[in-house]
Formats: sequence, structure tokens, C-alpha cells
Amino acid sequence: MADHIHDVIVGPLTFDYFRQRIAKGWTVVAVEWRKPSAADELLMEEMDSQEPPYGQRISQDCGHLVEDKLETEALLFIYERVVSGWRPTQIAVELNKSGYRTRRRLPWTPAAVFDLLPRLIELSPKLQGRPDWPSRRAKLTVIA
Repeated sequence: MADHIHDVIVGPLTFDYFRQRIAKGWTVVAVEWRKPSAADELLMEEMDSQEPPYGQRISQDCGHLVEDKLETEALLFIYERVVSGWRPTQIAVELNKSGYRTRRRLPWTPAAVFDLLPRLIELSPKLQGRPDWPSRRAKLTVIA
């Protein structure tokens, strides 16, 4: 009985692909065609437009997310000021004075700071769990 394999090909089908299979002793038995639905195409567009969460980036092997040190520093900077009672406007001014830029290398705006608040809430246990957090927290001055 002959061996059978079923290859799912991602990307364009090339002659090299067939040459490699033939060189290994395989012969073509069938070809199956598929046309993506409109829903599939919308899903792919949405997936392509998504970025990693702020503070993370895609690893070099493209297999997982890793911490982005500069973005994490900016998050910690923002978090410390939020905990101290600063407004997004004040935080944006200080981020820009300190040389921080957004992911797209633009100056910070109050809206950009505000948009990060859900991310800060998500990360707050991790940020407060950092070994240096107690000493950093002790240095914060809460404004009323």
C-alpha cells in the first residue's frame, strides 16, 4: 500500500514545491482548490491590522510576544503618575519632556495616554509585582 500525505500550502504554489516532492518519489494524485469567503477575508484583514499590546513586541522567531523594554519603561512612567493622581494632560507633557515617544515615534498626547489606561489596569498586578516597585512607590508624591 502506498503512503499518502496531505499538504496544506500557505502562500503561492511554486514549481520548486513540485520538484522537491517528485525528487523524494512522490506523485500528484489530486489537487483541491479553495476560495476564501468574504468573512475569511475580513478576518484576515482584521488579524493583519492588529498590533501586539503596548509594552510587547513580536519575537524574532515570530512565534510569541516578548517585552519591549522602551515601551515597558513608558508604561511604568505613566503608571507611577496615574497612581500619584496626575491627569493625562500632565502625563503627556512629562513623557515628551523626558524624551519618550509613542510606538509610532510621535509626541505623546493626552488622548494617547488615556487610551493606555485599560492596558495599565491589565498590567497593574505585574507592575506592582516588580521587585523595584516598593522603593519606586515610596518615592511617589500623591497630588490631590
